[in-house]
Amino acid sequence: MSETNDSRTDDPLKCCFCGKEAASILEAIDLGWYPDFWQGETNFQGPVCAECQHEHLFVDDSGEYVLKEGHSLPPAATPWVGGGQLREVKAKLVMPPKFQLGQVVATPIALQALEESGQERGFYLDQHLQGDWGEVCDEDKQLNDQALVDGSRLLSAYTTLRGVKLWIITEAVGDDGRRASTCCLLPSEY
Repeated sequence: MSETNDSRTDDPLKCCFCGKEAASILEAIDLGWYPDFWQGETNFQGPVCAECQHEHLFVDDSGEYVLKEGHSLPPAATPWVGGGQLREVKAKLVMPPKFQLGQVVATPIALQALEESGQERGFYLDQHLQGDWGEVCDEDKQLNDQALVDGSRLLSAYTTLRGVKLWIITEAVGDDGRRASTCCLLPSEY
C-alpha cells in the first residue's frame, strides 16, 4: 500500500498467508481475493488470495471467512482497527452476485466429490454467481454472458482439487421473472 494508506486501487497487495502479489485492488478482485478473515472474535486484515482461502479458511454460517481449526495465523495478518476501513475495503473487493440462484441443490455424488477434495461447498457456487464460468468453452461463456441479459439457462464447469469435473446449472428465468433453481452435479448425472 502507499505510505499514506489511502486505499488507492493501483497500489500493490500481498496475500497475508503466502505473500503472492496482486498489482492492484482491481487485479485482486479479478483473482477472487478476499480482504479479511476471522479467528475467534478477532477480525484480521488480509488480503487473502483465492488459493489460500481454500487452504486455510472456511465460510461460516454468517458468510464470513474464518481460519480453519489447526491452521496457524499468518505473521502478516494484523487485527483490523476501525470498522469503517473494513467496510471500505470489502466494498472494493466483494462483488455483488450477477444473478439470483433460486433454490440451490446438489446431488449426493457432487457433494461427496467436494468433501473428498477438501473444498468448501460454496466455493464454486460463489464463482458461478460472480460470472466466473470456469472451464466452459468460449462459446458457452458468451452464451452465459448473454443469459445474464435475456434470462436463459446458465452453465459453469469446474474441476475439484481431486480432478472431479462438476457442473453448476442455473435454470432459465420463469414466467414469474425469477430463476427457480441451481443444481451442482457431475456431467455424467445430467
